[in-house]
Amino acid sequence: MSIFRLFEILRFLGGGVCHQLPERSLHLGGTGLPLCARCTGTYLGALCAMVAIALLRRTRASLLPSWRILALLGTFFVAWATDGLNSYLAFLGMPHLYVPNNASRLLTGGLQGLGLALIVWPVAAFTLWREPRRERVIRGAEMAVCILVLLAIVALVVQGVPTALAAAGLLSIPGLVALFTLLNAMVLATLLRREGTLAGLQEALPLVGLALLAALTELVALSLLRHWLLPI
Repeated sequence: MSIFRLFEILRFLGGGVCHQLPERSLHLGGTGLPLCARCTGTYLGALCAMVAIALLRRTRASLLPSWRILALLGTFFVAWATDGLNSYLAFLGMPHLYVPNNASRLLTGGLQGLGLALIVWPVAAFTLWREPRRERVIRGAEMAVCILVLLAIVALVVQGVPTALAAAGLLSIPGLVALFTLLNAMVLATLLRREGTLAGLQEALPLVGLALLAALTELVALSLLRHWLLPI
């Protein structure tokens, strides 16, 4: 299967949560990535955060980052919202601060996704585990490394490096699915009255599997609904 055929499949899976407008998407060999530039950044950033948490062995960390890091994450959210609003105003032909571009969409999306995952993860750990660890999900130096890695990825993608574009296109959807799965796991634990009951991986796998199935079902349903409402 060629990467472009795989992009088509992933594009369908992401179609319910992303507008996928060609002019606001990055392209590889004339083919648009599965998600728009902003969504690509968001879910790549979220995936980077989750990989960092796993590598740091903080999967049960239940404390939010320090207030200094939270303040930094707040600026990421403000930048993301500002760039999005500016882009929307330009789309409507209204006065705006600067000419929108895919580089700023990818960057602000990536930083916002990084912050989103770092906030959601400790909440999920506190919700799911019987004995969550009272440690911060990430610390200052580790946060700096995450940001530098994300900036390097963004720079390579913006420069049009084919390998980086291919990786961004392929990994953005797993980031989307992973974030949906994490949120679904919390919801299912609450509905099934399993909050704070998971003691180990063996007990967590059935719930995570169910959350993954729910995530995929939701994404497919949203995509079908979008294509039914907007048959293009």
